Amino acid sequence: MWFLTVLLLWVPVDGQVDTTKAVITLQPPWVSVFQEETVTLQCEVFHPPGSSSTQWFLNGTATQTSTPSYRITSASVNDSGEYRCQRGLSGKSDPIQLEIHRGWLLLQVSSRVFTEGEPLALRCHAWKDKLVYNVLYYRNGKAFKFFHWNSNLTILKTNISHNGTYHCSGMGKHRYTSAGVSVTVKGLQLPTPVWFHVLFYLAVGIMFLVNTVLWVTICKELKRKKEWNLEISLDSGHEKKVISSLQEDRHLEEVLKCQEEEEQLQEGVHRKEPQGAK
Repeated sequence: MWFLTVLLLWVPVDGQVDTTKAVITLQPPWVSVFQEETVTLQCEVFHPPGSSSTQWFLNGTATQTSTPSYRITSASVNDSGEYRCQRGLSGKSDPIQLEIHRGWLLLQVSSRVFTEGEPLALRCHAWKDKLVYNVLYYRNGKAFKFFHWNSNLTILKTNISHNGTYHCSGMGKHRYTSAGVSVTVKGLQLPTPVWFHVLFYLAVGIMFLVNTVLWVTICKELKRKKEWNLEISLDSGHEKKVISSLQEDRHLEEVLKCQEEEEQLQEGVHRKEPQGAK
């Protein structure tokens, strides 16, 4: 139980995020772009990193770029992959999955995973920024927004109902349709309330107190039993000594009685002998 108490003291009460972890931002702010377009990834930290050095990773392998900005000009399919960065002593950033596409129409999103309440930006983007009209946005195969001319769409506060696969369509020389993009909205993780912290440490304190009381009680009980067993042992020895003494007294009494009877018999014999002689 003592070990359990120590473990509980080391358990973090809430899942606080490490604010020294680096964060990647994109310019333009889309996780998918066309070939030959330019995109810049920026490695940022909330606190001074302690060093100006920056390390970039593509699909887990370190790259030669050592500046906070990672610029991709004339993007190709080879630039697709998982990007992470680290600045100075900061922790590695969460990964950003950048995709480079071919085609004529592309649905761009600001991210593929959101926490409930965060904004979701969408853009129905044509190759080389060509004009698109009669634009429709779809979620899970159903149209939910129409624009006469190409326009960005922003959902200011996402919720669980915004989970799904998005795509768009628009008119150019023909009716074009983009590939689908899967968007996930996670439930909001509320911060742990203060009263929970209080209850947690109160419970740990009570456990510590109970453990201490039990330990003291057990020690006293063991000591009392030891003393009781010792008293029984001493009393048993005393009784044995008393019984032995009584047995010795009885034996001595019987011996004396036998000696007395023998003496009386001898006196009787001596008295009879003179009378027989006469």
